[in-house]
Amino acid sequence: MSLQLSRPLTTKDHAIGSIDISSLGGRSRPSGYCDQAGCEGTTLPRGHLDVALAIEAPDAQRSESRPRDLIDPVLRQLSDALAATEALHHPHSAILADALRLAILTHRASAQAVTQRREAEPDVEEREGRARRTVRSLQKWRLKRVMQYVDENLGAKITLEHLAAVAGLSRMHFAAQFRAAVGMRPHEYLLKCRIERAQELLKQGDVSLVDTALTVGFQTQAHFTTVFKRFVGDTPYQWRSAYLAQFMPLPRAGAMLS
Repeated sequence: MSLQLSRPLTTKDHAIGSIDISSLGGRSRPSGYCDQAGCEGTTLPRGHLDVALAIEAPDAQRSESRPRDLIDPVLRQLSDALAATEALHHPHSAILADALRLAILTHRASAQAVTQRREAEPDVEEREGRARRTVRSLQKWRLKRVMQYVDENLGAKITLEHLAAVAGLSRMHFAAQFRAAVGMRPHEYLLKCRIERAQELLKQGDVSLVDTALTVGFQTQAHFTTVFKRFVGDTPYQWRSAYLAQFMPLPRAGAMLS
């Protein structure tokens, strides 16, 4: 906020004018500018400003009774400066005190404007929470159809369009409702099902890694290995070796001694 004196009109010993309060970053107004109807900004009559500027220096006991963290630090510094200025006996101390009072008034007006703007604008998290609450979960019968379709077609190419068509919804609505119901995106759910099916095949021990990858819908063994490690933590070969090692017979004690 900034304060500017408009053109004063002198009547005898009194200068009558007004104070223009304009926003920071706004266009500067020439000296002698007089506010007119329809102009942007807020104008305070000089007579009203004299009342508003009747700001006394802060009482020491009253300031100490308030918690320090509840006092605006900028306002506290201005108030301390005003108290120190009023204690001076200098010819120009009155002018400096008036300038400090104007600064206090400006800071209060600016803080009030910021508070009102924050109250008018909804919180970002609150808006996102309302958006999430408006998305309903996929109906159970639709979800059952989609899961059955995925289970029966893991070896084939499955796209979002296919799943949305099975659910009878558009792609956008299906993706949002599926995520609300399952907790993951349709593509992530599809990959999870393929990895679980691959683990079942790897447990058999006689199926090659390439055949396993093609059977569960991956185009290459490299892609299969990357996705498998992301979900399981080990490569398919490492996971199968560790699993089959559990069922290998332990060597006999006599064989170990020999």
